[in-house]
Amino acid sequence: MRWFAGWLCFLGGVAAVLGVVLYATNTPDVPDEDELVWFEGFLIAIRLEYDLDATHIVYLKFRDHDRLYRYLSRLPKYVEVRDRLGIYRQVDVLIDPDAEPGLDGAYDIWGLVEHHPYRAGAVVTYGEVYDEVTEAGRSWQNVGLYTLAGGALALATGFGIRRTVPYAPREPTA
Repeated sequence: MRWFAGWLCFLGGVAAVLGVVLYATNTPDVPDEDELVWFEGFLIAIRLEYDLDATHIVYLKFRDHDRLYRYLSRLPKYVEVRDRLGIYRQVDVLIDPDAEPGLDGAYDIWGLVEHHPYRAGAVVTYGEVYDEVTEAGRSWQNVGLYTLAGGALALATGFGIRRTVPYAPREPTA
């Protein structure tokens, strides 16, 4: 029984370490809303492309501004942004001014407001984007917490068995 308890302690320790690693490595890399600024500009071009991982991307180009901004298909209301966003309109995008551009030279959009003269324009809030971007990371963090809890339970059970079952040395065999 003490051998079983030893293995239980070992596996519990491995599970606890794995749970901590899963939790720590899946913290979402999302800027705070206080760090972001609104960029207001006149939209002159929209370009649709596919990424290598089959992600659909909407690129936005503004007048008198050389930066390119991107809105990914995994973000909320992508279809509305892709289909209803119109060129030659005033569009406000929420951006991180200190962020580095991606490999395609575009900056990520964390919120969007379209000012349409005749109908309600496309609106995507920071909260919606934050929830969507952090969903996968939070799911893996939950897996890490469950693994950590299972490892802690296995450690406690193993140590409990080792404490209650007395050690009985055996006679050596010749």
